[in-house]
Amino acid sequence: MMRRLSVCLFWHFRVLRFRGAVVQWLLMVLLAPAAHAQEVWEFVDRNGVTHMGNGAPPPSRGVIWLGGVGVASPKTRAAEASALRLPGYELAKPLLEEAAMSQSLEPALVIAVAAAESAFNTDAVSRKGALGLMQVMPATAERYGIAEKNPHEARRAVLEPKLNAQIGSRYLADLMRMFDGDKELALAAYNAGEGAVLKHGRRIPPYPETQQYVERVLRFYRALTR
Repeated sequence: MMRRLSVCLFWHFRVLRFRGAVVQWLLMVLLAPAAHAQEVWEFVDRNGVTHMGNGAPPPSRGVIWLGGVGVASPKTRAAEASALRLPGYELAKPLLEEAAMSQSLEPALVIAVAAAESAFNTDAVSRKGALGLMQVMPATAERYGIAEKNPHEARRAVLEPKLNAQIGSRYLADLMRMFDGDKELALAAYNAGEGAVLKHGRRIPPYPETQQYVERVLRFYRALTR
């Protein structure tokens, strides 16, 4: 009787273990594509222009995955640490600090935004047309008085690193005031626009790209303020 009970228990636990392994495998299969789909990628093309986006990356070599929403993988952390050691960082740092202080912002916050936006690449151009160090949109530049005779001249003016840092910092300072000093909301608005944050009840919009962006900037910020 005891032997029969032992055999039954043995096979019972074997079945449970097998079922557990199957469930674990199914979860990995089902969740892995979703996690990957929310990741953000970037690559630098042959002209030195940085491109960023989410979803399926373009067929290009050198694509870097920057991690999923709320997830800082070892690869992500290594990429972020590397960004703060890039040659562009030392050149951009004084411009960003000056622009931040002129707007009564923490220099570390402005530097963190530039790190996440362009990795300190002053020639960076996004798929949506954001330009330069702080990835300033042409419409934002125009809001702050940059209105050249033609689009080419306006683009060249916005790409100028010192002016770009100033415009980006002014916009960030206005967002900080709009959202009562809440860094997360200001950063979400910098990425998705203030209208999106207001539309969602003064909360971070449920956009994977924006959620990823806020987390990434804050990781840079914490690294700079340790």
